[in-house]
Amino acid sequence: MGIMIKQIRQFKAICACAVVLTMAAAGVSAVEADGKWHHEFTEDGIAVSMMTEEGRTLPAFRGVANVDAGLFEVLGMLDDAKRATEWMANCMENKVIKQINEFDRIIYNRTDAPWPVSDRDVVISAVVTGDAEKREVMIKFTSVTNQGPGPVDGVVRMPRLRGYYKLQAIDEKHTKVTYQIDADSGGSLPDWLITRATRRLPVDTIAGMRSQIKKTAGNYDNFVRRYDPTKGGKIPEQFAKTPPVAPGVAQP
Repeated sequence: MGIMIKQIRQFKAICACAVVLTMAAAGVSAVEADGKWHHEFTEDGIAVSMMTEEGRTLPAFRGVANVDAGLFEVLGMLDDAKRATEWMANCMENKVIKQINEFDRIIYNRTDAPWPVSDRDVVISAVVTGDAEKREVMIKFTSVTNQGPGPVDGVVRMPRLRGYYKLQAIDEKHTKVTYQIDADSGGSLPDWLITRATRRLPVDTIAGMRSQIKKTAGNYDNFVRRYDPTKGGKIPEQFAKTPPVAPGVAQP
């Protein structure tokens, strides 16, 4: 059972790898708008909540915590798709397969799984927007079936993956991160096992972000100077526009 639980965590790590810069303003999903959230536990300053909805067998999870880095430094780290394998658990492949514009993209992600469980993969549609006045950026990711590579033999394609990262600037060196995930890893694993393992994903994801930010300190200075107005940069125009629908994704 320990192997299976570890595997489910790996499946859910796909969502954070796939995010690699998906920002959307409001209306993240029906999961965010409806239902009630219940606090589950707090670990290392990361508060985890769970929400269930009528008619759904799997709950959604949310984690909230502060990260010791400026908002644009966090964005720079998430924008670095190639290095997602360094900080997401068992993320064996993460690549941009189509660049829509400066930020929006289609991403393929694959997560390694221990035998005898099959690897999982997913194709993600990513859209990027933000709110300059509120000093926040929302990172939205949604799985799509009509874009990207087809199914891979021996690999289970995740039937559903959606969620977001919300980054809110606290000050020049601190950012509040909210991470929400609603996922179904597919295959024959029981719902109770998926739920048991998935509840830790917000902790594992935000902890991974914290570690990677320390590891890559200074690597994204050019990104920060390009976009951070306090460093002479220019906020992307699309951050001031009404958030579009992620390519290939229906409105929630």
